[in-house]
Parts: sequence; C-alpha cells; structure tokens
Amino acid sequence: MSKRPELLITSGPMSGTRFEVGPGGVRLGRSSSNDVSIPDEELSRNHCLFEQSGEAGIRVTDLASANGTFVNGEQLGSDSHGLKVGDSIEVGSTAISVIGEDASLASRPAGAKVAATIDLGLGSASAAAPQGEVASRKPSKAQGGRQRTMIANVLWIVAALTVAAAIAVVLCAPRESEKPIAPVVEEKPEQKLVSLRYEKVEADASRVFSYRMEIDESGVLRVAFDDVPGENRHVDKKAKLSDKAKKRILEILEKPGFAALEDEYVGSSVEDENALKSFRIRVVRWNSVKDVLVENTQEPDAFREVRDLLEAFSRNELGIWAIQYSKEKLIELSDESAKVGDSKWDDREVEYGNLSAAVKAYKDALFYLETINPKPDGYAEIKEKLARTEEELKQRYEDQRFLADKAMNLGDWEAAQNELKILCELVPDRDDPRHAEANARLVDVENRMKKARGGK
Repeated sequence: MSKRPELLITSGPMSGTRFEVGPGGVRLGRSSSNDVSIPDEELSRNHCLFEQSGEAGIRVTDLASANGTFVNGEQLGSDSHGLKVGDSIEVGSTAISVIGEDASLASRPAGAKVAATIDLGLGSASAAAPQGEVASRKPSKAQGGRQRTMIANVLWIVAALTVAAAIAVVLCAPRESEKPIAPVVEEKPEQKLVSLRYEKVEADASRVFSYRMEIDESGVLRVAFDDVPGENRHVDKKAKLSDKAKKRILEILEKPGFAALEDEYVGSSVEDENALKSFRIRVVRWNSVKDVLVENTQEPDAFREVRDLLEAFSRNELGIWAIQYSKEKLIELSDESAKVGDSKWDDREVEYGNLSAAVKAYKDALFYLETINPKPDGYAEIKEKLARTEEELKQRYEDQRFLADKAMNLGDWEAAQNELKILCELVPDRDDPRHAEANARLVDVENRMKKARGGK
C-alpha cells in the first residue's frame, strides 16, 4: 500500500514546516485553535481544511476564506479538490507543496524561517528573492494576482486618505444641527453546514455494533446501522432534509457547551481490554470544523446531549426509531399490532374507520420486523392480511364516492353531505389525499346549503 503524501510549507512565515494529514484532518488558518496556525495576515482565521481521501490520498477544502485557496494557480470554489505529489497550494502569502515519502527538505532544517520581502511588482523579481531561492522563478497566477492587488491597495489607500481629509474638514465645520451617526453593526457570518458525521462503535470479541449518521452538503441524511453477528440486524436509509429539518440540526449543534469541548477524551474505562466503546462527532461548517472523539471513557454531559439529540433526530426523519429495541422486543410489538389489526378487521362493519385502523396496525406490525433477519414466522401472513385489508378499503371508498357523486349531480345537498362525511370517516388520516379530497367537497356542499338557507 503506497504511503499517503505529506505537506511542506515552502514559503511564508512557517517555511520549512512539514506535516502529515491524519484521520482527523488538518485545519489551517490564522487562529491559534487550528491544527496548523500561521501568523499570516492574509489568512482567514479558519482558512482551509486538509483531509484524507481514499486509501492513500489527500484533499483540500476552502473554508469560505476571504482571499481564497489556490491549487496550481487556480482558485478553489466550495468543492473539495484532490491533491497529488507535486501540486502547489497557495493560501495568503504561504505556499505549500505536496511531497512524497522520499522528498527532501532541501537545504533548510524543518521549521527554518525565510526572510519576508514584499514585491509590489515595481522592480526586478530577482532583487526581492531570498538567498537560496531561484531568482528567475516566474510568479504563479495566484501570486501575480496578489501582487497586482497589493499595488491597487496602495493606490486606494492614498486616495482614501485624501478623501478622508476632505471629509474631516467638512465634518469639523460648524453646523446648525448635528445628527448622531448610527454605529455600524458587523453581521455575524451565516453558519452554513457543509457536512456532519456521527459515529458510534461498540465492539468486543463476540460482537460489533456500529451506527453512522451523515449529512452531506446537499442536505441528504443517511443512517447505516449494523449489529453483527449479534442480532444480525442491518439498516441503510437516506432522505433529503427539509429546510425546517436543517434548521433543527443547527439548533442541536449550537447547544451550550458543545463548542467548548476538547478534541479528544480517551481513556481505558472498559473492563475488557479487547473491547471498544467509541463516539465521534465531526461538524464542518463554511468557516470552521469541530471534531470530538470520546473513546473508552465517560462522556462529557454536553457531548452526550448532542449525540442523543442527533440519534432522536435521525430516527424521526427516517422512521427508524425501532432500532433502539432488541429483536425480542420488536417481535413482541409486532405481534401486538397484528392482533389489533385482526380485531379491527373483524369489526369492519361496526365503524367506518375500522378498515383504516386495521391497515395502520398491519403496517406497524411489518415495520417492527423491518430490521430483523431472517424474518420470523408469521411475517408473510401479515403481508397478506395488509394487502387484503387495503383492497377492501379501496373498494369501499370507491363505492361510497359513487354515492356522493350521485347525490351532488342530483343537487341533493343533504344526502351529499352525509355521503361525504362517511368518506371522511372511512379514511380519517388528514394526510391521506383521499381524505383531503372528500373534506374539500364536504366544505363546498355545506357552503351551498348555507347559501340556500339564506346564510352568508
């Protein structure tokens, strides 16, 4: 297996620094909270993120930095960019090279600094080159752009000072009335979620239990659940989140105390030394990364609260809350629901809503068995009962709808009202399109009856 490339800072305040990209990634920026903190004023507080890619690759993502991240002279957008040996990354006044396992650190020891010079593009490039650098090196597209930008900035500063002096003269002149100037309020940057990954692993010599919850930048939630050999249960579901659900995720991640958690809490509290109990939450936003690992030790309260809320959120969004129960408990719940379905089927002539109640009960019974493999005895029979009940409900609804249509065509509004009420009772679920249609027609009929009686 080939070794993963490393990164070498070749110019800038930390020239000569060499670092690897581990499983947790490397966040780089001006802030001291980053994995690699560089005192470079052209860098954003959280500028970019390096992560592992595949078995032996790495990739870089710009974290919505002010001056951008450049790879081989091309500015990145919001997508991650895969890197290979020989690529050059430029952030602020810092240049980074992707190097292989046998790469040399040239003639400088690790951590050596290079004298900083500022080239405004007004003189020879060789005059500004530090000793040991190739004087004839052609500036990259990104560097040339920054040089031109620096010249423009100098000219703009001179112009701004001139304008400021003129404004000061005007402001200092006596006026009849003075109006207070409203303070400029700096808007807090929007905390957009790029990705979220929550992992839970509990394993020993006889069983491996894993739970993975992911949300990608397109807003798709995916949950994969495995319990092997254990109860041999597997789940892999995904769904697109609504705007309301995305907002709820941000609310969960902003719980007090979570942002202040350390990166790792690792101990050896598990009695069996061959056992593993691990939790990890990794949140990537446009301008920050939060990665917390808790392994074989007691969880901090703030961490436990967030992960419990994440699990509850995923269960509700994907309808997989049954995974929290044991196999025996799920079979018990399925049997109880199947009995309710049988009872409602037997009493289908007693109340109009009993057929719909039977359909729901049979669906619940099948749902409880969804994650169980192999399926227990009676599973196929429940499926047959559900199909039979749904067909009976469909036929009865069509017959009742025909009676309502007939009454409306004849203008017998009182009879139509009664038939439509029965339709609504047959399908009481307000989210069912059949109920919505029947209810809308019922409202129309009742309005007609009101007008006929002289009402408004």
